[in-house]
Amino acid sequence: MDGERFINRPMSIALDALRFLSALGVLAVHAADFYGRAEEMPFTLRLSHGCVIVFFVLSGLVIVDSATKKAMSLRDYTIARAARILPVAVPAVLLSALVHVWLTASEGPLPQGFAAEGLRAVTSSLLFLNQSPAFGAPTWGNQPYWSMAYEVWYYALFAAGFFLSGWQRIAALALMVLLAGFNIVLLFPLWLAGAWLVRSPWARSLTVRQGVIYLMGCAAMLQVIRLFDLKALLWLRDQVPFSLSMSEWVLSDYPLTATVVVALAALRPLAMAGSAWLERWEGPIRYAAGFSFSLYLFHFPLLMVMERFGPELPPGAWWMLAPIAVVTLACAAIAQGTERFTPALRRWLDLRLPQGGAGRVSIRPEPA
Repeated sequence: MDGERFINRPMSIALDALRFLSALGVLAVHAADFYGRAEEMPFTLRLSHGCVIVFFVLSGLVIVDSATKKAMSLRDYTIARAARILPVAVPAVLLSALVHVWLTASEGPLPQGFAAEGLRAVTSSLLFLNQSPAFGAPTWGNQPYWSMAYEVWYYALFAAGFFLSGWQRIAALALMVLLAGFNIVLLFPLWLAGAWLVRSPWARSLTVRQGVIYLMGCAAMLQVIRLFDLKALLWLRDQVPFSLSMSEWVLSDYPLTATVVVALAALRPLAMAGSAWLERWEGPIRYAAGFSFSLYLFHFPLLMVMERFGPELPPGAWWMLAPIAVVTLACAAIAQGTERFTPALRRWLDLRLPQGGAGRVSIRPEPA
C-alpha cells in the first residue's frame, strides 16, 4: 500500500530535504539583505517568498496525506497541529519581541506608547491574528512570522471543511474567513494545491523519464515567472484600492504554485529511483528537517543581533557563509528546546482534552 501513496518512504525523505533547503533559502536571502550583500548573491530577494510558497504547498500535501492514513477526529487533528506549532511559535514571538525592545532601547529612550504597541504586537502574533485586517499588528523583530498567520488559518479552514458538516461547517468557515481576512483567504488555494497531490492519480503515475521532462519544464517556467512577477505586482498595486500585504504577489504566486506542484509530482519517480541513495542519507536529512521550523522562525531575530553587535564581514560573497552557518547551528541548538518538545506536548494535550468521536473522517486517495 505504501507504493500507492504519494508520500512513500523515498518521497518523504526528499520532501524533508526540500523543507530544510527552503528554510535555508529564506535564511540566506535575509542574511544577504541584512549585511548589504544582496547584489553579490546568485539569487534575488524574491527567493525567500518563493520558499514560503513551497512551505504552503508542502503543508497542504503532508497534512492531507496524514489524514488519509487512518481515520482522524477533529480532536486528534487539533492536538497534532497545536503540538507542532506552539512549541516553536510561542518562544519565537517572545524572543523576537525581546530583541526588538533591546535593539530599540539601545538607540535611545523608548517612544511614547511603546509598551501598548508591543502588547498588541505580541498578543496578535500569539493568536495568529498578526495579518488580520481587524486585529493585526506587525510581529516585532520577526518579519517571516507573517506566514504563520496564513498557515494556522489554513489549518483551521481545512479542519472546518473536513471535520464539520451542515450548519456547523458553514458557520465555522464564515467566522474563520471574517477573522482571517481577504488577504489570507486569497492564498488558500496554494495550500489546497498541495492537498490535491494526495488525491491525484496522475501525480502517482509518472515515470522517471516523464519526471525529468517535467522538471525541465518547471525550470523554464520559473524563468518565465521571473520575467513578469514584478510587473504584475506593480500593475496589481495600481488596480486594488487597499493593501494586499504579503498576498500582493498573488498574480505570480498562482503560476509559481502550479510549477511547484508539477515539480513535486515529477520528483516522486526520481526519489523512488534514487531510494538507495536517499535512505543512505536519511539520518542527516531527517535531523536537518527536524529543526527547519525553528530555523525559519528564529533566524530573523538572531540575524538582527549579529548584524548589530557582530563583527563586520570582509568583502566577498563567500563570507556570507559565516553568519548563515552560525545562525543555522544556533537554530539547531534552539530546536532541542522547541521542536523536540512536540511529542511531550502532544501527550500532555492528549491526556487533558476530552475524548470524542465526532468529526472522525477518513479521506482515501483515488485509485491510480
